[in-house]
Amino acid sequence: MGIFKAQDSQTPVKHPIRPDFSSINPYSGPWTEKEMIHLLRRITFGATKASVDLLRKMSITDAVDFLIDNPILPTTTPVNNYTTGTDTGGVPFGSSWIDAGLPDPSDANTRTTLNNNRINASFKPWWMGQMINQRTHILEKMTLFWSNHFGVSTSPTYPKSVFQYHQLLRTYGLTNFKTLLKQVTINPQMLFFLSGYTNAKTAPNENYGRELQELFAIGKGPDSHYTEDDVKAAAKTLTGWQALQNTSDGTYYSVFTPARHDTTAKTFSSFYANKQIVSNGASETDALIDMLLQTTECAKFLVRKLYTWFVYYDITPEIETSVITPLANTFRNANYDIPTVLKALFKSEHFFDPANFGTIIKSPIDLYVSMVRELNLTLAASPVDVQYLHWKNFCDKCSAEAQNIGDTPNVAGWPAYYVTETKFYQTWMSNATIQVKAKNLNAFTSTGVTVSGVKLKVDAVAFTKQFVNAADPNALIAYFNLYLLPMDLNPTQLAYLKSRLVPPGENDAYWTNAWYAYINKPTDMTALTNVQTPLNAVINYITSLAEYFLY
Repeated sequence: MGIFKAQDSQTPVKHPIRPDFSSINPYSGPWTEKEMIHLLRRITFGATKASVDLLRKMSITDAVDFLIDNPILPTTTPVNNYTTGTDTGGVPFGSSWIDAGLPDPSDANTRTTLNNNRINASFKPWWMGQMINQRTHILEKMTLFWSNHFGVSTSPTYPKSVFQYHQLLRTYGLTNFKTLLKQVTINPQMLFFLSGYTNAKTAPNENYGRELQELFAIGKGPDSHYTEDDVKAAAKTLTGWQALQNTSDGTYYSVFTPARHDTTAKTFSSFYANKQIVSNGASETDALIDMLLQTTECAKFLVRKLYTWFVYYDITPEIETSVITPLANTFRNANYDIPTVLKALFKSEHFFDPANFGTIIKSPIDLYVSMVRELNLTLAASPVDVQYLHWKNFCDKCSAEAQNIGDTPNVAGWPAYYVTETKFYQTWMSNATIQVKAKNLNAFTSTGVTVSGVKLKVDAVAFTKQFVNAADPNALIAYFNLYLLPMDLNPTQLAYLKSRLVPPGENDAYWTNAWYAYINKPTDMTALTNVQTPLNAVINYITSLAEYFLY
């Protein structure tokens, strides 16, 4: 069955006209499963039945607050899953190399092999595991957002530095943008990646000063009028920061070295109100960040990035006026408090406008993580090497489809969130990756995928047992449509799905009897097969539809 092709129907996916007229006024419409699922799909990875049940007990306001407030950082750190026994860094199998407090091997070749294992076989799968096992909370989605916004790579390969950087994004990503930007600016991995550690008064390096304005705080919008001289002045302001490694435990830290700092006054253009930053050592970094945040364009740029990630990429002049500008004002008035602007967006009538449902093409991470979570795909919890290989299986699939977790293609992030020429999200659906996605999903919903001796296969029966009216074929198909697709299927598609449960010539009692026969005697293999086979067909069909690749 081909992707983007509904069996027995060639009806294309249609989107309603997008709502240029809706605003960020608080939403006061229906609060049903449909709205809850839309909110969960955008804020988390997929909408599980358990998460929906959790939100049922809350109002919209309480639900959004619950999804944003009180983030809880992961309780685990990446471990040695790649070497039986003790690795060359002295970390025993199953133990954390983050918490080991041991220096790296002195031999260069040994160190390179170890570092690559720690990044690619341990850290990246561990991160995938955090997304798959996330709480009903925005933390993991925001961590991925900031990793895209502040794009770095894992090269140079310093595993502890890489982990520290992404832990920073988790720690500060739901606090205050000013604090986050300062921490990113002086973080060792960012200093390594954009050569900030070489930035000295004798040879100012403009890399970070440029990206700080162009990609991190101001952007390249029509009202972004910073100059090349501003880039040079920013570079001089940031001179003196260095990244060093603690030889006792292998962790990294930044330090400001006054002797390397340019002590001249730095004068900026009229875009920054001709601001002058006078010599004040490390505090000049704070002055620079304050200057950036005082511009009107900074808040607008950040809100546009959030809008593109969470709502849609097409920011029309009407949306700029009715959504972006007031949200930016809210952001600035809240002194760049991140939860404040997120709550204003997710509680707005614009966010819940039906025309914004099902408008985003899933990224590879969204596709596979939401599939695992929504369909309750069981992955190994032990032993640790098998657990990590299961997580790595999804890392590898995402990487093959151009979303390498922890390694954006460049400092601008993934093209799907900034490249107009490729129509943003459509980047994820190239001719090459469409067939790969179809094959992968089909495997998980039909034959299964064997990883480290364990077959990973969607349990369609277990998924179905979540729904109270599973014995009613009409109600069941409606549940499948609601929980797995962002829009209503057409009558031909719904009829086809029902025909998988109720063969032609039979009435609804056919499925009802089959379901209760299984429920009353779940160990009866014939009864199990009689419900499992049609349910597998239904889920396999749904995951092959164009609609499944949207949220």
